[in-house]
Parts: sequence; structure tokens; C-alpha cells
Amino acid sequence: MDVKKIFIFLLIGSAAACISLMGLKEKPNHFNFPSYNPNYPPPAGYANPFSLSQDYPDSFDANATYPWQTIDFHTNPMGYIKSVLKYDLEGNVDVDFVVQHNAVRKWYHAPWLHDDSRHAGNGREYIHGLTRERATPVGELDEKQDVPLENWAIGFYNEPGGYTIGQVWKNGSPAIGAAAFPEGTTAFKLLFTDATPDKVRFLQGSKEWTANIYLCDRSKCNERVNRTVRLLQVDIAVKDKRSLKTGWVFGTFVYDGFAPGATIWDRLVPVGLTWGDDTGVPDMINTAGSFVNPKLKETFLNPALVKSAANSDPGSAYMHHFGLGGRLNGPVDNPSSSCNSCHGRAANLLNGQAASMGNFSTAITAYPLSDFEKYFTTIRSGNGQIIQGGKTFIQSDYSLQLTDGIRNYYQHQYVIANKNSPTNPATGKKEAKPAPNLKLVTRDGN
Repeated sequence: MDVKKIFIFLLIGSAAACISLMGLKEKPNHFNFPSYNPNYPPPAGYANPFSLSQDYPDSFDANATYPWQTIDFHTNPMGYIKSVLKYDLEGNVDVDFVVQHNAVRKWYHAPWLHDDSRHAGNGREYIHGLTRERATPVGELDEKQDVPLENWAIGFYNEPGGYTIGQVWKNGSPAIGAAAFPEGTTAFKLLFTDATPDKVRFLQGSKEWTANIYLCDRSKCNERVNRTVRLLQVDIAVKDKRSLKTGWVFGTFVYDGFAPGATIWDRLVPVGLTWGDDTGVPDMINTAGSFVNPKLKETFLNPALVKSAANSDPGSAYMHHFGLGGRLNGPVDNPSSSCNSCHGRAANLLNGQAASMGNFSTAITAYPLSDFEKYFTTIRSGNGQIIQGGKTFIQSDYSLQLTDGIRNYYQHQYVIANKNSPTNPATGKKEAKPAPNLKLVTRDGN
């Protein structure tokens, strides 16, 4: 059997998916995507497992106004990022981020992050829907951190974002190229770590959840168990036309148990805000550690988080790194990248393969200028094209969650095609050539 027959299997699989979602014709905003990794299901009788918020709206208010639109992020980045966070948390704290129950406004999850078709993969766990993020190496958060850390996260989109997700997935299979988020879209992400306050001191008093996760790096620990995780980082993203080069504004917070504030949310400290990647400014790309690069004009970093003689309180949430050359990244993120460099490369080939986000294997002190020029060029928002290795990738408008979901969906179809291809009775082998195995692109590596 040749490759053409494999694609016939894929078409049959896609048709079956459409049939299973026939209700879409009568109720366009109703979907039935899986909520969590089927390889790690909840025990029998488990009450209220995580449920994907997937009643994506079939319209949105294009005339809506948002509180951050009156704040100039160029001149008041702290006011802007705090305004976005307040909007994101409103109503969600009250329902412990079961966002479909938010009485103020509904929020939505991106589908197909439940299973990446790998043994011991990164897919959603069943308690809160967390997916695995980049692991933290020893010493990257605190001098007392003498063990690597597991990090898990969950993201949410507001109504304009939910509308766009619904358009991409409205037929049950992804429409690559349909992702163009409207003005006013905002997404935010809660990132949790398995670190304890004796290892990372600024986590004292942080929000705690129980999550069904690995005991250590998935390459060594492939069983999931219920463990306590603590809130470490919150990311925000906003579609804002005043960001003239990229169309997006990104920000991040770190939790600091030593910061003033009556609640957990009051103790979230802004790390910074960015509205571009300062393309063409390679200064300090080979400098490691935590610093503010004065040459950057499209990034604001909170100077209070740079450890120095003036900022030296023991245990406080000082940043041990930002992004490459002093660009914005959070404490969980890879210091060889930036918010813009990764999200700007949210794109897929038509077969589902995701684009590479960066060079994560070379030490910062040796990071090549050629890779800086490759991964830190400005990319416009929308559903255009980017070229990597002579191949054309279709953008998902800075949404890595859409890109990862598209990749996971197609990989699942390829797994089904390989499984269902007929066996030659004479040889006992599959007749079809193996369908492609799509690489999983993460911040841990290429």
C-alpha cells in the first residue's frame, strides 16, 4: 500500500470525526473534544474531573471595549499589565478557574492538548487540565533549589479568542490558516511548579492545587501520581493594534511570597511587558543571567526583580534570567528565547508539523548571531506564512496552543492510519509505508 492509501485512511478518520460532531450543524458552538489524557484517566468514581470549556461562541461583540485600551503600554507598562491581569482574574478566582462557570464572563480552553501521542507525554492531567511545560534545571529559581523541577500549566481565552478557536475547529478537524484573532482577544496562563518553599523560598503562601503529574522528568518517571503544585508564574497576551510590529502585547508575573499584599493575587509581581522583539539588536545576546539591556526599546523589565546590591533580600523572587539579550521571558521559560520569538513561530505545515521555535541547545555564551537573526526577526500577527528550511508553515496568529493542538490532532490521525493499515498475510507485515511521525516542538529543545 502506498502513501496515497494512507491519506485515504486519514480522510476516513476525519470523516468519522465529522460524523461524531454532526451536532455542530444544529448548534455550531457545541463540541465534544476530550478533556484529559486517556492514558492517565481518573480512578473509577472520581467526582468532577477536569472538563474542557469548549462551547465556543459563534459570534462576539466587535464593539466591546477593554480596560487596558485606555492605557499606553509604552509609557505605563505596569499599569497596562495590571489592568489586563485584573480583567483576567475577575470571576475566575471565585470559581477556582473552572472558567465555564465564571459569572462575569466565560473563558475557553484550546482543544487537542490532552494527548500528544507519546508514551509519558505532556497531555492534560485529569484534575485541573494542566499540561507539562519546560522543566526547570537545578538552581534556576533559587540558590536552595538543588533538584530539577516539573512545571505544569493551563491557559484560557476570552470571548473573541474563544470565537477564533471555534472557527479553527468548527468541523471537528483543524482548519489550518483560520486563526486570526480579533482586536481585544486576551489569553492568560497559570503555571504551577512541584517546587516546595524550602527549595524555592518565595513560593511561601502560594496557591496550591493537586495535580496528577510525574514524580520527575517524564524520561525517567513515566507514571503519574497526585502531587501538590504551587503557582509560580502567570502569563498574559493581548491582541492590541497599538503594537504596530507584531499586533500582540505579552506580559508575565512571578509570585513572590515576600511581596506585600493581602491575597495571593496581590503578591503577583510584574516581570515585564513586551510589544516586539527588537529585531536587529544583537547586543548582549551572549550575556547570561539577569539584567536590563538599555538598547532594547520594545521590552520593559521590572528593575526591582534584577538581583543587585540594592535588591538582595534573601529568598525574594529575583529573576535568575530573563530572555535572550535581556528580552522578556518568565522564570519557567527558556532563557535562550523570548515571548515573541516563541509565539511568533506558532505555525504548522499542512501535514500538521509545527515550526521550530528556537535554538535551545546552545549555551547563551555561544549563541550564534545567525540563529538570533533566524529566530528573532519580527513576524506580523495573523494567519500568514513563515518559511523554515525551505518549507512553508501557516501561522496560528501567535497561539502555540492552537499550533500544538493541530500537531497533536494530525499525529493522532497518523497513528490510527498506521494501526489500521492492512497486514500482508504472506509476510505478516503492514502493507503501507509508515505514516509520518510529527516532531513535538517544545521549549526543552528543537
